[in-house]
Amino acid sequence: MRYSKWFVWLALAAAVALPGASTLAAQDGYGRDVYRDRADLRGDYRDLAHDYGNVNRLRADIARDQWRLNEALRCGRNREAAQIARDIDRDRSRLGSQWRDIRRDQHDTYRDRRDLGRDYRNSWR
Repeated sequence: MRYSKWFVWLALAAAVALPGASTLAAQDGYGRDVYRDRADLRGDYRDLAHDYGNVNRLRADIARDQWRLNEALRCGRNREAAQIARDIDRDRSRLGSQWRDIRRDQHDTYRDRRDLGRDYRNSWR
């Protein structure tokens, strides 16, 4: 009995003295911090909302520039039409890169949700 008490005290002292023992309490049993994983997921959702806002602004800008281009061509202002056409091409390029960013963010969000669900399922076993 006396030795078992000493063993328990030594084990507790060793656990406190370990570097990183305080961070182990904040993590689940699989070495992941669920709070930070959720924060990452919330950040991904905010980024997606921002990206969709950019897509809508770029689409409106392209539509407005297309109207200006048609008007410039109808009135015979070829230099202005060429400048507007370059602006439309630049906006379409930005729109394409924005859609690629959205696809990457959606994939990352899917992966984070899947991993977060896996952590919850494993934590109850």
